[in-house]
Amino acid sequence: MALPGISLARLLAQRRRATRRTTTPRFTPQSQRVKAPPTVPRGTGDGGGDTPFAQTEAGLTFAAKTQRDLLIGQRQNAEALARQQHRDDLILQASEQKFVADQLKQRLADEAKVRAEERERTRQSNISQLRVERQGTFAQLLKSGDQARAVMFALGFGPENDAFDVRARSLGTTIRELKGARQLETTTEAALSRVLGREVDISREGVRGLGSAVGAARQFVQGGADVQQLLTSAFGLGSLREGERPGISQARLAELIQSVVPQGVL
Repeated sequence: MALPGISLARLLAQRRRATRRTTTPRFTPQSQRVKAPPTVPRGTGDGGGDTPFAQTEAGLTFAAKTQRDLLIGQRQNAEALARQQHRDDLILQASEQKFVADQLKQRLADEAKVRAEERERTRQSNISQLRVERQGTFAQLLKSGDQARAVMFALGFGPENDAFDVRARSLGTTIRELKGARQLETTTEAALSRVLGREVDISREGVRGLGSAVGAARQFVQGGADVQQLLTSAFGLGSLREGERPGISQARLAELIQSVVPQGVL
């Protein structure tokens, strides 16, 4: 029986369209499909209606498992986060410790460098002072007329030079010849050789080739004050070589020469 105002053909057409809408499956991607909870048989309670799934044993079990899985996931995430935070803390702590250690190492290196520079400045100052003192000792030897001893000192030989040599080694350096030492050596050797009429050499071993003091008496008496001063200096050193005559004092030299010189000449 058709409803008033609606034709039978129109009613049939509307029903077919409704049937197609409800029966035509819609495509849903696999990733977006949600697994439906298991179906349960319809209840047969007093009300005669269906029992909600959440109130069934399966539904309660499913809810409990879901809640448990959720809690387990949350706990695992929290533990993973804590482990990562701990690792980050260790990395940060190690970085801070390395920074502090590097800073300390650099500070110690800077302090060591400053101390080394201070020691080097002090050493150089002491070396300079040593050179000044050595130059002063050389000047005093020349001024006193002890020319042969001054030559040996300028060359870096002789007992007067030993104390300077010890100080130089303690400062990590060596004694060097003074400026003009070789020229003074040549001049002094030539003067002694001319006065004594023999080859005289000044070296580390002293003054060699002087002969005896008695043999130089004539030259000593006839040479004048300059010659006497030069010979006194040379004989005062003598030769340090083994088996040769060592130096004699000024007083002993005068006695030896006086012993072969007529009375009243000296």
